[in-house]
Amino acid sequence: MRLKALVWILRPGSGGPQVLLLQRPKGRGGGEHPVTGKADRGESASACAEREALEETGLRGELVELRFVHDYAGRKGVFEEHAFLLRAAAGAIPVLSHEHVAFRWASAEQAREAVRWGAHARALELALGAF
Repeated sequence: MRLKALVWILRPGSGGPQVLLLQRPKGRGGGEHPVTGKADRGESASACAEREALEETGLRGELVELRFVHDYAGRKGVFEEHAFLLRAAAGAIPVLSHEHVAFRWASAEQAREAVRWGAHARALELALGAF
């Protein structure tokens, strides 16, 4: 089983928390998602979360473990994914890696509507509660 991290990045906004949604290209499944990524050999889930957030968005902040872990089988094997919240600064602007083609800061409700996966939705609710 391989270790993964799922990171919801939130920043303060005038109307409440803003949620970063990352747009994947169609060739990678499309849709809007949080940061996700596989841990390097020997890397902890929290170190993976921090590294992936920085690599995919250029953002840093306070990393909060959400105490939500789920297993799933994908095309590349079986994974154990740990969920995190990254509290970004007000006005934070991501710099995207090649893995994403666009981003938007969404309200909590807009983010809930965009989420396709049950585990992502559960982690989003935990992140909003912890924010």
